[in-house]
Amino acid sequence: MDSFHRTKRDSPVPGFIALTFTLLLSMVFMLIGFLRVGEDGRPSMDLISGVAGVAIFLLFLRGGWMMTGRSLVHVFSMDRNKVVWGFVGKEQELDASEIDRIYWDDSDGFSFQMTMKDGRQVRFLYMDNVVPFKSRPALLRFLRTSFPSIPIAGNIDKRTKQAAEDLG
Repeated sequence: MDSFHRTKRDSPVPGFIALTFTLLLSMVFMLIGFLRVGEDGRPSMDLISGVAGVAIFLLFLRGGWMMTGRSLVHVFSMDRNKVVWGFVGKEQELDASEIDRIYWDDSDGFSFQMTMKDGRQVRFLYMDNVVPFKSRPALLRFLRTSFPSIPIAGNIDKRTKQAAEDLG
């Protein structure tokens, strides 16, 4: 096994629900604020509501712009030379020869991080989504066969260990 590669596309449905909510919330604040500015009462408070509505509307526009891009696709790829992870179009990369040790914990979710030789730690925040439970044995086998000198610390689930041994 020369490389390990997984991608995961997030569902756009929660994003569309959040966009709808922010649009409605911004419209309510703008209507409360800007339609009541000329009336008697507290025009400064009404103006603040209107400005808050505009700010929420700008968040709506930013969220809509993010939903149109390819920012919903997570990537994790690793070979003997480099590790690539992140969103499509915004991938981050590091040299695999700089890895000092790996921390793996899949007892509750999946925590995966690498400590580099210079001491910095790289955490992979979306590993639980990108590498599902059924793909973890293949990743563990790849790490053990491609990088036998790099220690893997943490808590590796017994089922993951057994499945990785069965693969090899």
